[in-house]
Parts: sequence; C-alpha cells; structure tokens
Amino acid sequence: MKKLMLTSALAGLVIASGANAQTTITGEMRVTHKAIDSKVSSGTTLTSGRAFGTEQQINFATKGKLNVGGLDYAAGFSIENDGAQSSTLFNENQYIDIINPSSGTTLSFSIDHIQRNDSDRSAGNIFGFAPSEYSGGGHSTLMSATPGPGVGQSQSIAILQDVGSFGKLSYAYAPSLTDKAAETGTLATGQSSSEALTETTEESAYEVGFVGSLGVKGLTVDAFKSKQKKMAEAVKAEGENLGVRYSTGPVTLGVAQKKWNDNAATKLETKEKNYGLAYAVNKDVTVGILHATAEKTGQTAKQKLTAIQLGYNLGPVALTVGVAKNDDLNGVAGQDSDMIMTRLVGAF
Repeated sequence: MKKLMLTSALAGLVIASGANAQTTITGEMRVTHKAIDSKVSSGTTLTSGRAFGTEQQINFATKGKLNVGGLDYAAGFSIENDGAQSSTLFNENQYIDIINPSSGTTLSFSIDHIQRNDSDRSAGNIFGFAPSEYSGGGHSTLMSATPGPGVGQSQSIAILQDVGSFGKLSYAYAPSLTDKAAETGTLATGQSSSEALTETTEESAYEVGFVGSLGVKGLTVDAFKSKQKKMAEAVKAEGENLGVRYSTGPVTLGVAQKKWNDNAATKLETKEKNYGLAYAVNKDVTVGILHATAEKTGQTAKQKLTAIQLGYNLGPVALTVGVAKNDDLNGVAGQDSDMIMTRLVGAF
C-alpha cells in the first residue's frame, strides 16, 4: 500500500507540475557546403575538395513556478545530430534552472546552456562563420572554438547574477571536465545505471564570465576566464576571452582576443585576435568582413585569415555565404588555403 501511495503521489506531482508549466518545442536544420583549395610550399600535400554537411536539432523547453519561495524554474534539453553523429545526441542544451526573479539570481544545473567562453563566442564574429570554421583540407588550424577548458560543454553547476542594466555575471564549476581543448584522460566509470558516474583524470575546472552593455546603448562586452585542475600534467590548462562589440545605425564593429594554453609538460600558449565589421544594407541583407590572426609558442609563423561574408534573410530560411583566405595554417609557413562556405538555416 505504501508503494501504491507513493506512486499516486508522484503521479499527482507530475500532473500538478504539468498544469502550471509552459512547454515549447522548437527546432533547426542546417545544410552547409564547403569548398576548399589547399596549397603547401613543400612536404605533405594538403587535400582540396567539396562536400555537404548537415545538422539537425530539436529543443524541448518548459518553464513555470515552483511551490516554494516564489521561485521560477526552467528546464529543457536538445536532441542534436551533427552529420552522421556516432556519439550521444543528448549533450546539447540540457538544463534545470532555479530562478529568483526578485534578486535576478539563477542557479543552473546544465551543459551547453548558460553564457560561456566556448562555442565560437567572439565579438569580432558579428554574423556568419567563425574563424575556426574556415579550416579543413587535411590540415589543422590555430583558431579555436574553445579557448582553454571547455567548462560550458561539461556538466556543471553555475550561478548567474543580473547586475541591473550593466549585464550578467556568471560562475560555472565542472567537478569533472568532460569536454576540453586538450587531450582526454582515461575514463573511470562507476555503477551501471542511467545516472552512472563518469569521471576523467582531467578533474575539475571553473569559469567566471560577464556579458553586458555596461549601461551603454549599442555596446556589448564579453569577458571570460577559465582554469582547470589536472593531476597528471605540470601545466594547468587556462583560457580567457575578451571582446567588445558596438553597433551604431547599420554599422557594427567588433574586436576580440582569445588566449589559452593546453595542459602539457610545458606551457604552449596560443593567442588569437578577431576583428569584424558589418553593414546592414537593409532589414534582410548584411555584408561584412572578418580578419583573424593566431600564433602559438614554438610555431614558425602566424596564421592569418581574411573573410568576406554575406547574410540574407529569406523569411523562414537564412542564407550565409563566406569567402575566406588562410595563410600559414597551423603556424606553418606556406601552408595556405582558399575556401567558400554556404549555409542554409531553417527554423521551426
């Protein structure tokens, strides 16, 4: 009887929460074409080619009121498939947020959800493709979507605080880093269940951040700093991302600097700078130019990227086209490439 009563109580809880919640389902589909012409001065021949890539994502979200303390909540997850994805489809935008609307404080248990340093956040990348996307052709690039420890792509607990009209502060802590820019440690798997323990030798990492206008219309400032604890390496991985973007009328300017090091026996630091300028021709058409440089300790040359981008709003579908030139890819002199990327995005 006790078990029956407990089951009935849980059923009542689910019905009650569902009655007070607002649930939405949204989605997005991307089709991208990339054409690359690679060149190398000597040695290994780099490949050139053309190919399509696809991505599909479905987002489930709900929000409502808790029955304690006047608190709000939001929860959700996404199902994302990048091409023919062989790993999990459920590591995107997963979250349970507990929100105090009176103080502007949010406690978030999440992955790939809150404001964060990774995912190609760059004030210089105003629209279109990020510097790290303009690579390929059988070579590596010094441009990175994750400058330092990937705290935002690891399961973490975070506190976010609204600071009036200035912006939002955040602190995220991942007890075991499961996504990073450096190497992966040996997994230690605990008991077999739907909530099995997964821990790596990377141990923990944290990230502090700020995103806001500082009370200035048209201004956006990004500032992030992350650091990782790791038992097996002498150097602890660190990363930072600082950016400023300003819009006035149809013109937007952006500049950003990323700096990070891999966890290794010696400190191999990479510095990346992004510069962007965009002009909104009208409500549907935007054109822009993106320039980026990156250099790494021990490399012989500085990688440079220049791209021209066009964005066109077709209503339910958005089109982006980018033409880019890479010089000295991965810090190797004479290792160059030219690229054209086209992307169609449909939302529902």
